[in-house]
Amino acid sequence: MDEHSALLGLQVSTNEPDSQIPSSGTYAAIMEMEVSQNLLYALLFLITAVFLYLRRRRAAPKSKTAHCPHPNPVLGNTISFIRNRARFFDWYADQLRAAPSNTMEAWGPFGASHAVTTADPAGVDHLLRANFVNYNRGAHFREAQFDLIGDGLFGADGRLWSLQRKLASHAFSSRSLRRFTRDVLAVSLTRCFLPFLDAAAAAGSVLDLQEALRRFAFDNICHVAFGVESATLLEWADVPRHEALFAAFETAVRISFMRTLTPSTPLRKLTKFLNVGNSRRLREAVGVIDAHAMSAIQAKEEELANRQGNNDQGDPDLLARFMAAMDEEEGCSSELAAMFPTAEAKRRFLRDVVVSFVLAGKDTTTSALSWFFWLLAANPCCERRVHEEVSREGDNIKGMRYLHAAITEAMRLYPPVPLNGRMAVADDVLPDGTAVRAGWFANYSAYAMGRMEKLWGENFLEFVPERWLGDGGEFMPVDAARYPVFHAGPRACLGKEMAYLQMKTIAGAVIRRFRIDVEAPVASMESPPEYEMTGSMKIKGGLQDVEHSYIMIKPDGVQRGLKS
Repeated sequence: MDEHSALLGLQVSTNEPDSQIPSSGTYAAIMEMEVSQNLLYALLFLITAVFLYLRRRRAAPKSKTAHCPHPNPVLGNTISFIRNRARFFDWYADQLRAAPSNTMEAWGPFGASHAVTTADPAGVDHLLRANFVNYNRGAHFREAQFDLIGDGLFGADGRLWSLQRKLASHAFSSRSLRRFTRDVLAVSLTRCFLPFLDAAAAAGSVLDLQEALRRFAFDNICHVAFGVESATLLEWADVPRHEALFAAFETAVRISFMRTLTPSTPLRKLTKFLNVGNSRRLREAVGVIDAHAMSAIQAKEEELANRQGNNDQGDPDLLARFMAAMDEEEGCSSELAAMFPTAEAKRRFLRDVVVSFVLAGKDTTTSALSWFFWLLAANPCCERRVHEEVSREGDNIKGMRYLHAAITEAMRLYPPVPLNGRMAVADDVLPDGTAVRAGWFANYSAYAMGRMEKLWGENFLEFVPERWLGDGGEFMPVDAARYPVFHAGPRACLGKEMAYLQMKTIAGAVIRRFRIDVEAPVASMESPPEYEMTGSMKIKGGLQDVEHSYIMIKPDGVQRGLKS
C-alpha cells in the first residue's frame, strides 16, 4: 500500500480493535474521495496551464512577421524539438526558410524560455551591431557555464566584459603573440602531427582524422594559452596527465553545453548539493582543469618574480600577457585589478580568462577542418585545385587564395558554431517588425544562413569555393552580418586571423603531403555525415565510425580528382 492509500485507510478506520477490513460503504467512500481528488488535481493542472498560456499570449508582443511553427498551447515547440533532435540545426534552417522574413519564434512548456531566432542579415546586424547594448549573455547562460568559465570573457557582461575585451584585443594585435602562435604551430606540425599521419599512411590504417585534429588543436591552444606544452596527440593510447586534462575539458564542455539548452530546475540544484550525477562529474572535471591552471599560474608567478630587475620582455603566451596587464597601474588594467583585489581572486580570474580562450580555440578550427577535408573528398575537382595551389605556393600562406576560399566555403555550409544567441535586456523590435521582449533569447543561426537561396543563389547547397573569388582570383569577403561565422560588431572574434592562419597552415601541410579518401560510404554531397548536438559542429562518430565515414590517409602521388 502506498503512503496516500495508507493515509486514507487511517482516516476511515473504526475505533474497534478487531475492525481491520473496511465495510463496503466505507470502501465506496474511499473510492469517491480518491476520484474527487484526482479530478481536483486534473482541474488545477488545466487551470494553471490555461492561466500560463493566456498570460504568455497577453505578454507576447504582437508581430505580424513573427513565424512560430506548430506550437502546442501548453508544451510550445517542445514536441518539435524532441522529434527533430537528431537534425536540430536543419529543422531550424527549414523553419527559418519558411518564415516570411527568415525570423521565427519558439517557446518552451507553459510559455517559458521564449526565443526569437533570425537568419536575416538585417536582423543579425541589429543584434550584433545596431542595438548591441541591449543584448547580453544573460543570467541563464552565466549560471549554466559559470563552473567552467567563471568570470572569463565569454561569460561576462557589462564593464567586466568591456575591460577584458580591451586587454584581449591588445594581446591579439601584438606581433609577439602572432609570432609565438606561428612558431608553436610549426613545431607541433613538424614534431607531432605530420609524423603521426606518416605512420598511419605507412601502415595503411584507417584514421579518425577529426579526433587527431581535435587533440592537435588542443595541444596548440594549451601551449599558446598557458605557455606549457601539451601532448595529448602522442598520449592518445595512454592515460597520463595531459590525457586527463583533455578528458576533463570534454566532460565539462558537454555538461555545461547541455545546461545552456535546458532551464535550471530544483533537481539540478539538488544534485549539485548532494554532489551526484552530472553535477559530480562536472565538479570532478573542473577540479582537474583548476589544478592544471593554478599550477601554471603559480609557476608563472615564480618565474616573473625571479625576473624582476631584468629587461626581459617576458613570455608571449596569453597567461603571461594578462598577468602583466593586471599588474599595471593605469587604464583598464587598474580597474580590472580592483575588481579582483586579493591574490587568490586574481589567480581565479586569470584561470577563468585562460580557460575561456582554450575553449574558444580547442574545437572551432577542428570542426572547420574536419568538414573541410570531408568536403574535399566529396568534391575531387576542388581537392585537385587546392593541391595544385599549396604545392605551388609552398610556405606562402597569404598566396593560398583558393584554399582560403575553400575553407570559408566549408564554414558557410558547416559553421563551427551553428547557433548563437544573447538575451534581451529591454523590449526591442527587429528591422522586420518582429518584437523581442526583455528576458527573451535572441538567436541567429549561421547554419541556416548558409542554406538560404536568397543569400547564396540557386547552388546554395553546393560546395563552390569560386563564389568567394573575384575575376582576378582575389578573395572577395562579404559583410559579417551575412556570414556571421566569426560573429560581428563589438563581440567579433578576436582570433579570426590566427584561426585562418592555423587552418591554412595545417590544411596546406596535409594536402601537400597526403591524399585523403573517405570510404564506407564514399563521400557524397547528397548524403553528408550526421552531426552532434554540441557547442561546435562536430561530425557524429568522428571520421572513423563504421556507421558513418572512414578517413584513409594515403601518401601523395595518387592522381588528383579520381577516386582510387
